[in-house]
Amino acid sequence: MLHDEATGERNPGAPGEGARSLPARAWKARVGACTGTARRPPAQAGERQHASNQSRPGIRPSMRPCRGMGPTPTAGRHGHGGRVTVPAAARLPRHDPLSGNGWMLDRLGTAVWIYDIDRGSVVWANPAALEIWNADDLAELRARRMKDTTSPAVLRRLQQYQADFAARNAMFTELWTLYPHGVPRPMRVRFSGVRLDGDRTGMLCEGTAENGMEPEVMRSADALLHTQMMISLHRDDGRTLYLNPAARSAFDGRQERLAERFVQAEDHARMRDALARHRETRLTARFHTCEGIRWHEFTARTCLDPASGDPSVLVSATDVSNLKQAEALAQDMAHHDSMTGLPNRLMLSPIFDRLSAGARAAGAGLGVFFIDLDQFKSINDTLGHQHGDAFLMEVARRLSALRGPEDAVLRLGGDEFLFLATEAPDRPRLEALASEMLDRLSMPVGSSGRRLVVTPSIGLARFPDHGEDAQSLMRCADWAMYEAKTQGRNQYRLFQDRLRTRMEGQLEMLADLKEALARGQFDVHYQSRHSVAEERTVVVEALARWHHPVRGTVPASEFIPLCERAGLINPLGAFVLQRALCQQRRWQALGLDIAVSVNVSLRQLSDPGFGALVARLLAETGCQGDRIELELTETLLVEGNLTVHDNLEQVRALGMRIAIDDFGTGYSNLARLSDTDIDCIKIDRSLVFGLPRNAAIVETIIAMCRLMRVTIVAEGVETAEVAEWAGRHGCHELQGFHCGRPMPAEAMEALLLAQRGAAGRR
Repeated sequence: MLHDEATGERNPGAPGEGARSLPARAWKARVGACTGTARRPPAQAGERQHASNQSRPGIRPSMRPCRGMGPTPTAGRHGHGGRVTVPAAARLPRHDPLSGNGWMLDRLGTAVWIYDIDRGSVVWANPAALEIWNADDLAELRARRMKDTTSPAVLRRLQQYQADFAARNAMFTELWTLYPHGVPRPMRVRFSGVRLDGDRTGMLCEGTAENGMEPEVMRSADALLHTQMMISLHRDDGRTLYLNPAARSAFDGRQERLAERFVQAEDHARMRDALARHRETRLTARFHTCEGIRWHEFTARTCLDPASGDPSVLVSATDVSNLKQAEALAQDMAHHDSMTGLPNRLMLSPIFDRLSAGARAAGAGLGVFFIDLDQFKSINDTLGHQHGDAFLMEVARRLSALRGPEDAVLRLGGDEFLFLATEAPDRPRLEALASEMLDRLSMPVGSSGRRLVVTPSIGLARFPDHGEDAQSLMRCADWAMYEAKTQGRNQYRLFQDRLRTRMEGQLEMLADLKEALARGQFDVHYQSRHSVAEERTVVVEALARWHHPVRGTVPASEFIPLCERAGLINPLGAFVLQRALCQQRRWQALGLDIAVSVNVSLRQLSDPGFGALVARLLAETGCQGDRIELELTETLLVEGNLTVHDNLEQVRALGMRIAIDDFGTGYSNLARLSDTDIDCIKIDRSLVFGLPRNAAIVETIIAMCRLMRVTIVAEGVETAEVAEWAGRHGCHELQGFHCGRPMPAEAMEALLLAQRGAAGRR
């Protein structure tokens, strides 16, 4: 069968052609003559014409079965044409005359019918169409309820076409599959908008059979039609030749050239330059769409138009706006404290560099205040983290109220804050501001009907007197703050050189740490992770505890960082891991189905022998690797070297699970997370505490975790309300004081046995 490449219509003179198909203008004129509603003269030279869809290498038309559906589109392209109005006579049985000229449509060998999109039925058809639809007469064809068996995707596509007809007088030629009585019949159908009763818009269709079409062709064209990827073909000058339905839905049709879609002309220029050099490119850019400006990741490559053979550009694009928003949110979360909204430690250097440059240019100084809350831990220990977090947010608010136009407040972590003051360059003004901080931060804080009082200890340092970089000045202010604590707390101290002797105290603690490891002063406590579905403890987290003979129990927040800096974290980590494996093996022998999670640091995983150590401990204890989970931080994933990743592969080979701890407060990197084999993500307690205020952030993390198909754990669950919210929104496990506090191994064992006994009595 011959094809007229200029118009995309069948050649009326093709040999063996029984049912002649009219060119687009003749078709419109003929229908207008039959109905008496012809509206426009013949097109003038140069007027844009419709061209039918052509397959190109790699994109082959096909059909999609949809039993009982009327027309099922499979591939097509935009065209242009006038809109006609169907008279009342066109809705009568076919034997009734059409304005006196109905015999012309009845005798036309091409199948012609009118499809009511809203009602999902054929309302008129000529004899050739009745034969195509395998209908005895028009009444029988009208009675078929095609809409009832039409898929939602096809319904949406028809509604889009209906909108195209109403808005742009569009005409399409597409490959469809009709299913008369369930038998697929591929057709090439040209259709345009017609006005039905009630001023509704339907489709006027002219169809010719596509016999002998290969199933592969039918299926691949169906994919082109229904894919959500936006695929378009453009002439070398950018004019649009083809838009698949997803692309038509995304772009409003006013941008006739590809360049007009780009928000920034530089992005289009980059694409053209890359195509000229490499013939193919992949970029991410912002585009003008029907939904406003959206981010698209697209691939463009040069090719030949299969219809004309002219040089063309094929573009396939995906909307990545949601991913961009998630990455921006993660970036913001990485540089700001999620609880208080203040910049975090990562922002110290850029903020200090900006402020110190201004102070140096003005010949002025800069004040650095290191603020630590006295006995703050007692709030968390006695009242729970819910009250402690509320207190920290109020401290952040009060410090921010003291901030001048150019000053900065940062939360370093825990109960530590940093204040950079540009308006207090000399000692008198430094001390005046410090006194005001003491007064304001010492005032009671209301939390759930309680009045909480925690005093601050403040250390002061000056730029450039005590240092010229952020880390040196913060260290000096930190030493001065420690001096204020040792002098009774609730006061401030200005840095002096003699405070460097504090280093001697750190050396003393290091000696104590080494002795503690040798004398067995460390112990391991365990905290429950509660399964929402199973309503029991399924995992326990191993936590190091230091029982100092003089200082008593030393908080992990004090000795863990010191161990990290002093290189003692590896022996301490090996001790905790060995104890945890032994404990899990004991519980396994008791018939307790429980896994144990152990925290590991960057320094541990940077040790080339870490993988071998884990393998040896598993062999010595008889513990199964799949009952152990290693908890890493987001920082470790970003900063990890090849040794880290080699060790992770080794422990994965031993069957161990990998979890990301405190997710949402570190260097969130979606691409790195997706490249790492992760089994579990633990949402940081500061985000969980902020529910429902932080609901949008937490829901975004949960949605991402679902896509990654990992176990989702909510940390810091302090109340029944938060536990209910987390479980209802998709968290698999809960951890926090509401589920259980850390406890010695003996107490945890008794709890697990009690849970098993209670389950057996149900």
